[in-house]
Amino acid sequence: MTNEESFRLYASPTIMTTDIASTGKPKPIDINTIRPVLSAEDYIALITFLSYAIPVVAIIGIASNFFVIVICKKIGGSETINISYMALGISDLMASVIRLWGALCFAFIVTNTKLPFEPRSLSVPTSFFPGQGFDKTTAFITAFIALERCLCVQFPLHVKRIVTKRKTLFAIVIIYLFGFGPSNLSFIGFPFKWVFSSVQNRTILAAIPLETPLRYIISRGLLAYYGTILHFTALIIVWICTIFLAVGMNKMAMTRQEYFKHSISKEDKQKELRVIKAVFLLAVTYLACSTPSAATLLVPHFEPEFTSSKGLKRISIVCHLSSALLTQMNSSANFFILLYVGSKYRQVFLGLFGKKSLGFKNVPEQ
Repeated sequence: MTNEESFRLYASPTIMTTDIASTGKPKPIDINTIRPVLSAEDYIALITFLSYAIPVVAIIGIASNFFVIVICKKIGGSETINISYMALGISDLMASVIRLWGALCFAFIVTNTKLPFEPRSLSVPTSFFPGQGFDKTTAFITAFIALERCLCVQFPLHVKRIVTKRKTLFAIVIIYLFGFGPSNLSFIGFPFKWVFSSVQNRTILAAIPLETPLRYIISRGLLAYYGTILHFTALIIVWICTIFLAVGMNKMAMTRQEYFKHSISKEDKQKELRVIKAVFLLAVTYLACSTPSAATLLVPHFEPEFTSSKGLKRISIVCHLSSALLTQMNSSANFFILLYVGSKYRQVFLGLFGKKSLGFKNVPEQ
């Protein structure tokens, strides 16, 4: 096997088909002789667009989540919701950095440069699986925020006792361990090795898949864990909590309106509607950006050749990069949603640019 072939992310096995017209017996066919679904011109056009679009959106995500962390630090950690917002910003920031690196690994300007490493092979253990880990960490922190807000609405008098600072920190640590932790197993299935490149005529670093069943177990296990178990669990939790939150806040708003029939202001009514709209926007944005990623991760379980055959591999790469772009848009959009929801959050953000001297500290987020 040549060095170029060793850089392939997955092996290309031979599949079996039945020649019914002649013998009716299984006949081996090399799947690499199958004509690609995407033409070379279309593939290059799509891969070029995605390779440059993802870094641009990732840079926006890095900058926006940096502001999330800075603002949450200025507001302080007296309120548990601010701790959750900071954890969400850290997760989105790391996801954006990793996704930026992964996009650069497939950019032609990088792959055509004679680097001391093979970027596409290294992207599997250093970008793809770690990116999935931080994406699911973001998903469960989003679910935790929705659950926390749901408890605030349903049990306003007891929420301080139910959701404490210690419990919040413990929940976030657990989310990070189960979200990002397992992604490090990819370094076992795709270890780094120094190999000789006949193209560059020198030894370079590459991630070479193990030629053992262990690599198959790790890769399929991580795909199932991130693409099925964590993904759909997070979606269900977010939807359930969001529905209860919207119903509870609407009920609370109606109760206030009945109790303060003559005193409730129009501004308070609009504030209630803005919060409900923002929560739904957060959930819908997450759903719209995460569903394609789940579909891309599920396809290899039903069609193994999706990532290995010559006919489908171009589609597979385009689908993965498209999903990465949508997921990155979700990580970048959270900042603007938070900016829209919280009045104090917005005030601190404007204060960073000297718009107004804001002399408060540890202000609870609204």
